[in-house]
Amino acid sequence: MIKSFKKNLKYLEIPDITNQLFLLLLALISFISIENTSEKFIVLFVNLILCILIIYFVSHYEKKSYEEKRQRSFTRFLRYWYPVFTIIFCFKEIYLIMINLNHGLYDNYLIKIDLWIFGQNPTAFLSSYLNPYAVEFLQIVYGLFYLMPAIYALELYLWHRYDELKYAIFVVLLGFYISFIGYVIFPAIGPRFTLHDFHLTDTELPGIFLAEKIRSFINFVESIPDNVPNPQDYAQRDAFPSGHTIIILLITYLSRKIKSNSFYFYLPYSILMLFSTLYLRYHYFIDLVAGIPVVLITIFIANKLYGDKINFGKSPSV
Repeated sequence: MIKSFKKNLKYLEIPDITNQLFLLLLALISFISIENTSEKFIVLFVNLILCILIIYFVSHYEKKSYEEKRQRSFTRFLRYWYPVFTIIFCFKEIYLIMINLNHGLYDNYLIKIDLWIFGQNPTAFLSSYLNPYAVEFLQIVYGLFYLMPAIYALELYLWHRYDELKYAIFVVLLGFYISFIGYVIFPAIGPRFTLHDFHLTDTELPGIFLAEKIRSFINFVESIPDNVPNPQDYAQRDAFPSGHTIIILLITYLSRKIKSNSFYFYLPYSILMLFSTLYLRYHYFIDLVAGIPVVLITIFIANKLYGDKINFGKSPSV
């Protein structure tokens, strides 16, 4: 059984190894930071089980013959789409770690940097130009971000460009995971809590039809309960660096590198999405700036690891 398990390890590729290493890193950090003994062992156990499942999903598919891989199957779906689950899982586990660490927030430093750059806070300045139609449009743009990694992956998946999909998965995974580490080192909750009254958000940023519903869903995703007097205590602490900036710029880069016509959609979308993070008070300006070096580092690492292994824009091999 051990020999069979070791054989299955050879089927892991760069994105799979990245997932494994990050799950193990979170397990280690959780084991150190969580005080409750049962909780820390549960986290360790769950992360190890996920690592084993990843090995099983990947090896089960990669062992198949060329003809079998060409067939539509649930195995193929699991092999390429399991990272969606691991990203969500790690995002919430990071939240658990930060709540247990209970370190101070860095918002005051980020506010001072924005003031040093502009002389005033960008979200306060933009409050003079609020418009319900603009709020509605930009809240939809902001909400769509959560689907963008899956939409881009689906584009490559449906084209059967699996080698390029693996590269894209790695790039997005690495971008997400570097940003997650940033959240642990520099926890911050953002200007909607510190510079504005969170309870007045719907009043001060009114939309038309969908804005409040989308905003409420995002609050739910970020662990903020409805109608609590202290929402800042529940917030995800994921403002710095801006994961939105990192991921949407990486997707825009990928759509260009992989020679996809969708680049002409992602480029204007990314500009609107970045502006929405300020207009809707989710981020400080410095959060967006801090995302840029993460993007460059991610691209550099990805290209070093993959080199010339992928013929971008060529016909799929499977």
